[in-house]
Amino acid sequence: MGNIFKVFFSFSAMILLSSCDIFLVEKNQIEQCNNHLEMVYENTPLNNFEQTKFKDLLENRFPKYEEMFEKASIETSIDQELLAAISFQESQWDPRAKSNMGVRGMMMVTLETAAIVGVEKRLNPEQNITGGAKYIAMLQDKNIYGKTTADQLSISLAKYNLGPTNIINIAKTIGKGHLKLPGLILKMSLRILQERT
Repeated sequence: MGNIFKVFFSFSAMILLSSCDIFLVEKNQIEQCNNHLEMVYENTPLNNFEQTKFKDLLENRFPKYEEMFEKASIETSIDQELLAAISFQESQWDPRAKSNMGVRGMMMVTLETAAIVGVEKRLNPEQNITGGAKYIAMLQDKNIYGKTTADQLSISLAKYNLGPTNIINIAKTIGKGHLKLPGLILKMSLRILQERT
């Protein structure tokens, strides 16, 4: 259960960080956002070891790939920090990462997704980051769920992690007219993740 909560926390933090940078422009809203971020960080479920590991990877591994995230961001209009956060969540910025489900690389791209977005070598960090960014952009463009930008981003991230078909099936189970559809989709997505661990 702890890993599921950490996945949910990470996605929530990514959404919050993206929202702070992209959608809030008035000074008082930015201050509110920064105060909320401080509170989130203070109450993080990550233990000292995990926090230390993240800081180490941020200082020692991430800089090697930072320009690749920036380039992918410019190409796809997906926030660079969001792409880096997704990649950290997926692989801890490990270009050779692979899972027992067959996904590989920095953004944990499947063979099917690689073919769709033009990635020839999934273990090539630049191709993988760009391919993952293109896929997120596609998911966001095709997303029909969620009234707010944060809801839409949440659903797109769930689709990225669990696959669009799973999220569409969850939405069909709930019913299109339901007012709390994005929240329920995410809740059911977390159940699926929990069953996988």
